[in-house]
Order: sequence, then C-alpha cells, then structure tokens
Amino acid sequence: MHKVPEALSGARVIDPDQVCDAVAVLADGEKVAEAATVLDVLGEANRLSILLALQHAGDLCVSDLAVAVGMSDSAVSHALRLLRAHGMVTAHRQGRLVRYRLTDGLARRVLEVVSAAAVSVGTLHAHGAEDAS
Repeated sequence: MHKVPEALSGARVIDPDQVCDAVAVLADGEKVAEAATVLDVLGEANRLSILLALQHAGDLCVSDLAVAVGMSDSAVSHALRLLRAHGMVTAHRQGRLVRYRLTDGLARRVLEVVSAAAVSVGTLHAHGAEDAS
C-alpha cells in the first residue's frame, strides 16, 4: 500500500498515491544526479559533436576528431579530458596514436536517441553500409 513518506506527512497532498510513486522513482538521488551530469555534459554542442562522431565513425584520434568537428586539437583534447573524467570515453594506444572510444552506459543510450533525431547517416566509409551504432 502506498502512502506519503512520514517526513512529508504534514504537507498538503492532493493524491497521496501519485506522490508516493513520484517519491519512489526519485529515491535513488545518486543515480538521478549521475543522469543530470550526463545530460549536462551532453548539453554542450562541441562535446556532443565529439561523442556523436565517435558513436558513428568509431575510434578516432584527437587530430581526426578536430577535423571532423571543426575544432582545434587543443580544444578537442580539453573536451576529451572532461569526457574521460565522466567515464563517457576511453583512450587506447595504437602504436604512436591514442584513439578514443565511446563507452557503454547512459551516455551511449542518450546518444542513440539524439542520433535518431539529429543525425542523417548514409553509407559510412569505415563501416560499410551500416553506421557504428
């Protein structure tokens, strides 16, 4: 049986079952905060462009990303440091190059939704007839 949490018992409530449901879905404040951080990071156009490029074109190095998204190498490196700090990309060395890769998780799932609305992808050279998503 649903009821308003004890700490909120004195509050004016119109529909206690709905309030209980709303409180229940927000109970894991840490996960809500994590989701807000992902959305905040994705909310900047340059970082979003970098992530979309990685999602659809695959692993890329800084200089290739810079050309693809129209930014300087140093600006891309700075954005990638932030994206790595938030666990959205990883780096792996391939000879002398460091390539960046999109990680699995909430950011990838959000990017799938964003891609459906914002990305027009035909045939991609590196991935044949299908994109990398």
